[in-house]
Amino acid sequence: MRFPDALAAVLLLVVTVLITAQVLVRYAFGGSLVWSEELTRLLFVWMVMVAAVTAPRMQVDFLVDLLPRRLRALQRILIEFVVMGLTIILIHGAWGMMDLRQFDSYIALGISVSWVYLSLFLAGFAWLLRSLATLVVQWRALRDPS
Repeated sequence: MRFPDALAAVLLLVVTVLITAQVLVRYAFGGSLVWSEELTRLLFVWMVMVAAVTAPRMQVDFLVDLLPRRLRALQRILIEFVVMGLTIILIHGAWGMMDLRQFDSYIALGISVSWVYLSLFLAGFAWLLRSLATLVVQWRALRDPS
């Protein structure tokens, strides 16, 4: 198991425990964990972003698989550049939102709302690294004469 997958699993466990505790305290004891909803939302976003780092991208490659090997590698290189461009836009937007929301804070937790956007920012960089690795593999396939 890779580290991001293990981290996402731990975050899922924490979210599950928080939601269970929230329900038990509310319905069994008539109380409230005012901070648990905000923390659950924050951790859920982080869990999704961490899990998305290793998730394969959705693609329909029925026609692409019919192309010759070198043309298929070229097509995948071009697509990877498009993905990298969109990822850079995501990173830029996440940075802007972190800057915009840095002084806003969660009421119960007392921490900055920009922590949510930090997950997008870091996941974006991880996606860029994955795209670069994919480019290297596809470039080698394109240059391989066999």
